[in-house]
Amino acid sequence: MKDTYVSARLISPDTIRLVFFSENSFSHEQFTLIIDHEKRVKLTIAKNINLPAHTFLEFKLRAPLELGHSYFVDISSFGAVPLDVKEATEFPNFDTEFFYPGHLGAEYRKNSTKWTLWAPLASDVKLILKTKMGDYSYPMVRGANGSWEIVLEGDYLLACYQYSVTNNEVALTSIDPYGKASTANGKESVVIDEKSMARRFDKSNLPPIASLTDCVIYEGNVRDLTVDKHNTILQKGTYAGLAEKGRTTKKGNPFGLDYLKSLGITHLQLQPLNDFGSVDELRPFSQYNWGYDPTQYFTPEGSYSLSPNDPIKRLKEVQDLVDSLHQEGIRVVVDVVFNHVYDYLFSSLEKCVPNYYFRKMPNGRISNSSGCGNDIDSERPMVRRLIMDACDWWVDFYGIDGFRFDLMGLLDARTIATIQANARSKDPNFILYGEGWNMFCPTKATMANLNHASRLPAVGFFNDRFRENVKAFCAGDLTRKDAFIYSMIGSCYEYSLQSPMFGNGAQSLNYIECHDNGTYYDYLSKNGGFKESDKLEICKLGMAATIFAFGMPFIHEGQEIAQSKFGNENTYNLGDIYNKLSDKLLDERIEMTHYLRGAIQLRKSLAFYSETDPDRIAAMVDFEEFGEGLMMKVKDLSLASPYQEVEFLFNVTSDSLTYSFKEDRRILFTSGGSALGAAILGRNVLVPKHSVLVTALLKD
Repeated sequence: MKDTYVSARLISPDTIRLVFFSENSFSHEQFTLIIDHEKRVKLTIAKNINLPAHTFLEFKLRAPLELGHSYFVDISSFGAVPLDVKEATEFPNFDTEFFYPGHLGAEYRKNSTKWTLWAPLASDVKLILKTKMGDYSYPMVRGANGSWEIVLEGDYLLACYQYSVTNNEVALTSIDPYGKASTANGKESVVIDEKSMARRFDKSNLPPIASLTDCVIYEGNVRDLTVDKHNTILQKGTYAGLAEKGRTTKKGNPFGLDYLKSLGITHLQLQPLNDFGSVDELRPFSQYNWGYDPTQYFTPEGSYSLSPNDPIKRLKEVQDLVDSLHQEGIRVVVDVVFNHVYDYLFSSLEKCVPNYYFRKMPNGRISNSSGCGNDIDSERPMVRRLIMDACDWWVDFYGIDGFRFDLMGLLDARTIATIQANARSKDPNFILYGEGWNMFCPTKATMANLNHASRLPAVGFFNDRFRENVKAFCAGDLTRKDAFIYSMIGSCYEYSLQSPMFGNGAQSLNYIECHDNGTYYDYLSKNGGFKESDKLEICKLGMAATIFAFGMPFIHEGQEIAQSKFGNENTYNLGDIYNKLSDKLLDERIEMTHYLRGAIQLRKSLAFYSETDPDRIAAMVDFEEFGEGLMMKVKDLSLASPYQEVEFLFNVTSDSLTYSFKEDRRILFTSGGSALGAAILGRNVLVPKHSVLVTALLKD
């Protein structure tokens, strides 16, 4: 029967379907179910469908098939074929029957270690210990709810291990989906003593956060922030390098950690720190990648480590980095990527439980809303548990203060809300925000996208309307004036027929530039024909608008010095020259960093930016046109404030504008930056081209 192909599949708990691709008839054959290579059960045909080149046979079982055993269907004149049981993950009671609440991964004790893997479809699982003397295989025992476990006596600290998991009679070797440490490039998982490595993170230097709007977020990358050669950082491109203190540029300006502190930011958002698959950790400078291709969710990336093959040192380097930032008053947000994996077919998730972790289209194909060939099915209980457990680990073990969720709109709202509640119960100052794009998703679950922002009132969302409208208006597009106003009020109440995007102002994450898309400098280079000096001033203006808007301000690494990506909009793998923070350019444009620092300082001094209630913001804020300029006037309702009103005068034109107040105003901020403490008063004020002037009416 060399021209015949047959497959056997479990299509319901008590139904087996055989499909023959052949011209032959098979209805006369005898069929037997072989269980664990020993027990034989005769099968009787319940349905027979014959087509010209296909035959479909179905067999009803006396009881639902019990998962966790080896199954073959023996065909009398053809031979035995393995029974594929992966469709069981779609059966109605699968998630209830196989939800496992216990510990997963390696649980270390001095005298014994317990390994537990969730693999409900598997008929056999073995623990493979990797030693200098060779590999040793130990059979694991099936436990409750689809778990497999083994306890070995002895001290297995730093033991390297993998699992051999047999699904559908195919054995595949996999790392531990719950592995907390690994060798370089994720070849083996490694046993660690979690309790001895646990660290109590000192957060006494971190001021409390009353509202998300108290945050000023700066996005960066471990490698990008340290790799340039014109500075004194010793361990470039590493966790340790970013933790170094006292580092400077060639001209003596602060760089690295000290530079971040000098800006006055409250949070550093780091691009993915968990293990990703696109960079060889043993040759980290031979490739470049942002890291949005996760391979392990609990283990930190090794290409940023001084010793990628030393699993303990890698973990401690991340803890030390977080500690160093906390000491300087900076909280740490980690960019997490739970919407897809690097290569789903060869991921530990698919190897251990095929057909479970990834979302499917109605026709059975893998969903590709992320554009990465696979979408994580977050609403499934054990997938949700994996995501929640990973988040808990980063909060507990690494002291992380917030999460930025990549393509958050592809995750369900319940998962996001639960993660936030868990984190807030541990740290009331914890923040969570993400990309809530409204993307197609083949599920009935409520997704964490902009359409459902009202269901996640304490979660922030990247505001793409702010991005596009503020970029255009600051570049001189006066037709965007109403859209600019809508952006400046946090997009949280109706203005000029624009419906509110958010239920409160804290949900609006305001930005004009992030790692995705082009830089604002490049945008200006492509649009408008501006002179170099004008482009720099407009970049400052856009940055100031971001800081002075109601909502949560977000600045991208290098935006403060108007860096270019040379016209490229997606530089995820283009190398250091396109992505690094240029210390040489920083020296040349140091006054621009002073400008940002001054804007942040002013924002922090104005209590009204903590306001998030749309009605109160609407009552405080008014707008007035002066020529082609626009003034945002904010009544300062704080009893402790020395100001009755603060005015933000935006001039996006190429000519200077003037404005005359009826009473003297204190000058707080100019095109040169902060004027706090200067005690400059003025009634007739000049607003230079491409700039914002901030004034205030003092209380009597």
